Amino acid sequence: MTELFLGLVQGITEFLPISSSGHIVVLSKIFNLENYGTDEITFLHLGTFFSILIYFSKDLYSIMKNNLLFFKYIKLITVGIIPAGLVGLFLPIEEIIDSSQYILLITGVSYLFLSILLRKTDLLSEGELKIENLNYKKSFIIGLAQSIALLPGISRSGITIATGIHLKLKKGEAVFFSMLLGIPTIFGAWLLTFIKNPIELNFSSVGPFLVAFISGLFAIKILLEITKKSKLKIFSYYCFFFGILSIIYYFI
Repeated sequence: MTELFLGLVQGITEFLPISSSGHIVVLSKIFNLENYGTDEITFLHLGTFFSILIYFSKDLYSIMKNNLLFFKYIKLITVGIIPAGLVGLFLPIEEIIDSSQYILLITGVSYLFLSILLRKTDLLSEGELKIENLNYKKSFIIGLAQSIALLPGISRSGITIATGIHLKLKKGEAVFFSMLLGIPTIFGAWLLTFIKNPIELNFSSVGPFLVAFISGLFAIKILLEITKKSKLKIFSYYCFFFGILSIIYYFI
């Protein structure tokens, strides 16, 4: 049941801007889940990877039918995933998450930063850019923001959406581009982890995977609605609370 609960947490928090890795780090420490590390967490990410493919299947199919648009999107996504790819390959992120004695403190501070960023983003007016109007410089900047989300407490969706909105993307477009960047990023993270340490497929792994997939579908819908209505402050307050909780738990 614990694994299923973490699958639910993963599915909801992967897309809502409240950091899935931050939640799993804090909850794992609070409930003393010492055997649930980044390998298992990454497998849960694979469930949310399929959530993106299914939820946006019509949009993805429409893009693929237009060769010029398809290759423009491919180039933008490629530029956007370079920073996170380099950080993931050359920095020992797993060791930091699994073994650092300061991880709760790092997570708490990251949550406070995210809280401020979401609140400031909520105050911005609607942008005018669509994804196909993005230049490669802006795509790379959004990619840099995504690389910061390798730290627990920094939501990948939250920081990429916020950065996109600051760069004048329409809010719905910022959400969609964040999801597009998530496709290779999430799958790549799972593939690298699986190559290093294959996980045996059984109910303890497949069950949480399915829960993460289903809950992820609902989370994407909620994220789109709340972002378009400029109500990210809801998540800002939540992240502030979770950041304080993480810091307090670190010191006690």
